[in-house]
Amino acid sequence: MHIARKTPNELIVVSGSRWVSAICGAGALFNAYFAITRHAPKGYFLLIAFLLLFALIMDLRKIFTFDATQRIVRWKGRTALKAESGEIPFDDITDIGTDATRAGNRAVPVYRLTIITPRATIPMAYTYDGQPDRYSALRREILDFIKADSTRGPVNLQGSG
Repeated sequence: MHIARKTPNELIVVSGSRWVSAICGAGALFNAYFAITRHAPKGYFLLIAFLLLFALIMDLRKIFTFDATQRIVRWKGRTALKAESGEIPFDDITDIGTDATRAGNRAVPVYRLTIITPRATIPMAYTYDGQPDRYSALRREILDFIKADSTRGPVNLQGSG
């Protein structure tokens, strides 16, 4: 997750795993070339199909556009099987939190940022990251952007994770 663009009136935060998808797609193309030019066994075609499937599955992306002029955040997300979007007024955002869960056999903690409102918690990424403090600077920057020039009370600056 990173800031793609920041101006005084707009902050765009993007998260995704397209790089994994690109690597898998490139691997599939390389293996397809190798299988065709070398008349390789048909087992390569199974590998190619697996790599293409994984490339499709890992093509995940979420974009959050914080608009200071309209004081609203618009977001859209896309996976292989669904697309979603929404809008949240800045005044409805109570905090930018950190969602934590455990992954793998060793139950390693992993994290992602979320937008917290009274009605829902919206994850800002489809994937988690294993570094607990990776998003603290990004979280602070988003909170500073949301509360800048605000006529409402202060945003809750306590972390939720």
